[in-house]
Amino acid sequence: MKKFASVIIAVATLVLCFTLSACGNKYVSRYSATLMVRTNTSNNASVSFGSFSGTYVMHLKNNSAEEVFITYEATLREGNIKVYYDFNNEKLNLFEIETNGSVNGKTETLTGNKTIYIIIESDGKCNDGSFSFVLEKSDK
Repeated sequence: MKKFASVIIAVATLVLCFTLSACGNKYVSRYSATLMVRTNTSNNASVSFGSFSGTYVMHLKNNSAEEVFITYEATLREGNIKVYYDFNNEKLNLFEIETNGSVNGKTETLTGNKTIYIIIESDGKCNDGSFSFVLEKSDK
């Protein structure tokens, strides 16, 4: 009976360890939101919300060795949000947006078959926001 209980405890511990490891995700989303609509494919990601507070993470995937860049657009009626991206294990500032702000632009050229993380972090509660990111091939 002792051996059976030890096996059950060992299996439960392994399951718990794999569950808590977040399956290798580098960044974790932690947020509260209302009226949130989001999409995320390998080439584009977007999120719109009525209210938002916290951190939301999206993933884009460069599936080839070709050079790519990310074009982005964002609007925010109320609040402050910082957006970062991580391509080579370095969290870099992409843009900041404040009350009644809008922004659009593109990143530098990125090369390599890798996951690109987009991290949206609010500074408190934000209202009526829309963010869009598209992975595009470079013309080089």
